[in-house]
Amino acid sequence: MPTPVEFMQRYRRLRVRSAVDNPASRTCHETTHSVTLRNYFMMDWDEGTEELRDYRAVSRGSRSDIWFNQNKHRIRNAAMGKGAPQDYELALEWAVRSNKLQTINQHNLQTFCDNHLGIDCSGFVTNYLIACGKRNYSDSTVRNTGAASYFQANRAVNDANTIQQGDLLVWMDGNSVRRSPGHVAVVDSYVNQSVTGGNMRVVEATGSRHARPKLLSSMYAVERIIDPGRGVP
Repeated sequence: MPTPVEFMQRYRRLRVRSAVDNPASRTCHETTHSVTLRNYFMMDWDEGTEELRDYRAVSRGSRSDIWFNQNKHRIRNAAMGKGAPQDYELALEWAVRSNKLQTINQHNLQTFCDNHLGIDCSGFVTNYLIACGKRNYSDSTVRNTGAASYFQANRAVNDANTIQQGDLLVWMDGNSVRRSPGHVAVVDSYVNQSVTGGNMRVVEATGSRHARPKLLSSMYAVERIIDPGRGVP
């Protein structure tokens, strides 16, 4: 079972296959390029939005293309910002196969990824839980599970000594779950004492303009834990 940081690293080391022709020997061999998913992406289905244009640029394909039809659901997960690492690899391989890049090299693949692909917070969290066997995979689960849905008052941690790797940190506004947008992160480690830089390490996908890359490991300082039954004073 991967740690949250280990799973994050998979998104930073995407492997994209492509075929390279050798005109001199009239042969073709396969090569692999390394690409990093660096951006935040929250789907917006409204016509004319940049998000919808990116989705179409990544996921459009022919009904007659066998490879595309075998992988289109995974490609669309990535195009929505909800993919697992292998979904982004398939989306980038489709960019190669469908001639979306004039020249196939690491630089152009990275540029295409930066221009069109990203992930949102619940996309990372849901795929991490699936990778750990804590949730079952389905297209609906991956695409439709929002950050706010992860808060359950009866399962909230009210004892700092019970915090463990894989717990979820859900953003709140007072006593209510934050929505539109909400935010959720995965706990990687926690120490029950004050340390320089914070005492809880989480992995999160964030749209914060200060974060680079947008999928990253962050430190937070936990000052106290409020009993969920009593609410925020």
